[in-house]
Amino acid sequence: MHENKPPLVTNLRDPRFQALRNLQTSQGRSQTNLYLIEGIRHLARAVEERAPIESVFFDPSVLSNGFGRKLVRRMLQSHVPAIRLSPQLYRDLTLATEPQGVGAVLRQQYGLSQDFSRAGRKGTSSLVPKRADSSAASAAEGIYLALESIDSPGNLGTIIRTAEAAGVSGIFLLGSDDDPWHPAAVRASMGSLFSQTLVKCSAREFTGWARSSGIAAIAASPAGLLDYKAMRCRRPAVLLVGSEKRGLSGHLLEASDFTVRISMRGHCDSLNVAVATGVLLFDLSSKRE
Repeated sequence: MHENKPPLVTNLRDPRFQALRNLQTSQGRSQTNLYLIEGIRHLARAVEERAPIESVFFDPSVLSNGFGRKLVRRMLQSHVPAIRLSPQLYRDLTLATEPQGVGAVLRQQYGLSQDFSRAGRKGTSSLVPKRADSSAASAAEGIYLALESIDSPGNLGTIIRTAEAAGVSGIFLLGSDDDPWHPAAVRASMGSLFSQTLVKCSAREFTGWARSSGIAAIAASPAGLLDYKAMRCRRPAVLLVGSEKRGLSGHLLEASDFTVRISMRGHCDSLNVAVATGVLLFDLSSKRE
């Protein structure tokens, strides 16, 4: 498998291992603009989507899957930097319940295309998702998603996965603590993270973009006046979803064209934010005005 064997790392204090472990922390990710992925499926999806892979790490004693071994061999042949971890170090690093023996370091990507100082000016769109379909028809039918301070990284990753399935053109992250590169978010996204356009900005920058771009803004709230089933809106549109605990901020609620709710039966007064977002996104994607 390894004609040109990468270096074997066995020492817990080895800087190369410490650099990997550092990416499990929020501070490490923010300082380096890098993040970790783990598992054969995630690595295969990253390669398929041409995600910016910086390096690969693996433990040959655990990596027994034939496709996984072929994937690593392909990385080595492409001269992607790689290290072998000893079984002990790999066990210390992995967060997977069923480790597959391979992972990678990727560079974070956000879809910022222009300077924010132009946000809100008439006729400008300073936040343009870089992977969105460029056709006029697609733009006119576009659905976007804006998330404000999603507390659980697992929920955030699940929402990103659901957004891909619903055909969302871009995801705006409005909370300063929203971290799509958190290991739990990466795992929950199941590879959708690599194909989605993520835009990091403030709530005011976002609302300036939405107004100047003529985007219909739909806020989700348990206190919404309109049942989501009755929702009719023009395209393109953006769905706004807030924190599990606090909901959307007053600024975003006021900036929205209307607010919708999901009516519930029994004694439930709320849904998991990822579930609620999925219900609303699929309903919105099925409607045409």
